[in-house]
Parts: sequence; C-alpha cells; structure tokens
Amino acid sequence: MALNDRENEEISIARPKWPIKFANQSVDCVGRKLKRIFDQNASSDYFTSDEIRDYSYYEKLLLQELEAIDRKISKGKLKPSHIAEYPRVIHADEGKIRACIYIGSFDPFQLTHLTVAMRFLASDLSSSDFVIIVPEGSPDTAKPLKTDYAFRYSIAKMQIEGIFDSFIKALDLGMQADTIEIIRRFIAMHSGFTLELTHLIGSDSLPIAASLISQDMLIWRKEAQESKVDYHHSLYVIQRGDVPEMHSYLEAFEKEGIQVVVDPFSVEAPSSSDFRTKQAYTIVLPTNSIREKMEIIFRYHMHRSWSSDRH
Repeated sequence: MALNDRENEEISIARPKWPIKFANQSVDCVGRKLKRIFDQNASSDYFTSDEIRDYSYYEKLLLQELEAIDRKISKGKLKPSHIAEYPRVIHADEGKIRACIYIGSFDPFQLTHLTVAMRFLASDLSSSDFVIIVPEGSPDTAKPLKTDYAFRYSIAKMQIEGIFDSFIKALDLGMQADTIEIIRRFIAMHSGFTLELTHLIGSDSLPIAASLISQDMLIWRKEAQESKVDYHHSLYVIQRGDVPEMHSYLEAFEKEGIQVVVDPFSVEAPSSSDFRTKQAYTIVLPTNSIREKMEIIFRYHMHRSWSSDRH
C-alpha cells in the first residue's frame, strides 16, 4: 500500500524502529501487540526475505498511523473507546457515539484494509473514535465465487480481536445483508443514543453510493426515527486506483445534507484479488490464529510475494 508521496518508495526489507513507549496507553497496547507479531515474522525459520519485505512494508505504514493516532489522542481529537464488548455494552460520552463503519466484501480482509482503517483514525479530517468492520453477506451476481460470509467474518476477526480493541472491531452484522441493510441494523442497535456515523468507502465505490444515497437515507432515517436514535450521517472517501471525477457524485450527498470528506492521500495497494489469484498470502496480518492456518503454505513455499512484481 502507498499513500501519495510515499507510494513510490522502495520496498525495503529493513524494519522500522519502534518507540520504546507511546504516549497513550491504548496506543501503546496496540503497538506492543503489533510489534510482537512482526518480531515473530522476522525470527521465523520459514519466512524468506521476500515475506519479511512484504510484511515490513505494512509494518512501516501501521507504525506511521499509530504515531499519528497517538498525537491525535494527545490533542484531544480522538478518544480511545471501550469496544471489546460492543455493542452488548455501549459506552457513550454524554450519550453520543462517534463511530465509523467500513463495509466491503473483504474476501479476505487483509493488511490493506487494516491500514485504510488506521489511516482514517489517524487523519485530522476524521472525527470518529473507532471503526467497525463488517463484511457484506448478500448474494452478489458480480462476485459469484465470493467466499462464504461466516469464513470471511472469521478471518477479519482473527486479525483484529485482541489487538485493536480500543480502535477497530469486526461485527457480525452482514449475514444475508447489503450495505443498506447493514447500516440499518447498526442504527437500530443504538436506541436512545446520538449516533454520529461516518461511512468509510473507497472512491471506486463512489458512483454506486451516489446513485443510491437518496433511497438509502430514507431507509436509515426511518429506522433512526423508529428506534429513537438521534442519527447523523457523513461520508469519508479514501482515494483508490483511478479516481473518478468526483464533483457530480459529491453533489448527490450534499443534496441529502451529508458532509463528505475526501482524504487527500491515495491508496495503491495489493488487493484481496492478489491473495486469491497470485497466492500473495503476505497481505494478511499473521496473528497466531492466522499463522496456524497458513504455516504449511509458507513452509512449502506454495505462494508468491506480492512485492516481487515491483522489482
């Protein structure tokens, strides 16, 4: 993955230098767990230099975002959240929840998605305190070979739970549901609260999102009224690939009174299709549970390095 002026940097095998301690405890906790994962990669007896290079690339990006999140918390612009038991237990400051929802096929969820979520939280342009990850579970004729929803959800959870608990959480809300239904379900969970929800999307999804937003808002506002939720909707756009001309699409959101933020950084990264078609498994965060599933692949070199195409 690359972000604007960083996108042409040489992918180096050199690992970044982690700080001894972050200023904020919640960030320090995430940092220690992430560093331990990448340390395990470097000390593994079966990862080659190509795999270490792949992982060190993302390690640097995640560290940069953690450092930015640490600064943002210190400025009082982001509040670490108690979301380990969310939504069964909801902690709200003066009854207000500032959440972001990130929905996609996530086939599979991987380090690019993690970096996008962390980039969002690190940005001074975002106002959410945490990100909710939800794989879409509705049938998709454009993706007939999409992996079973339950498996995609479990793979996302394996890379998030117990590591990013103050900032990112995978929620099982997507079974047989598209984006409209997932957000409706999410709104319904917050009866009696003020919900400031930011919908995080890639610019490649902007045309379809713009075409449906009027219909979507009717459904979401109706649910908010019935569930007694003071609902506020905004959109945050991450630039992906060939960015479409945005002005006409953004007008559709403005007509609905929706604030739209376009992140100034663009994202060029290995995609989930690299995982499926190139066997580039080094785009998935190798937590212990992920390593258990994939160790045989690495030991017998039944895969490729995604960064090898760039040399």
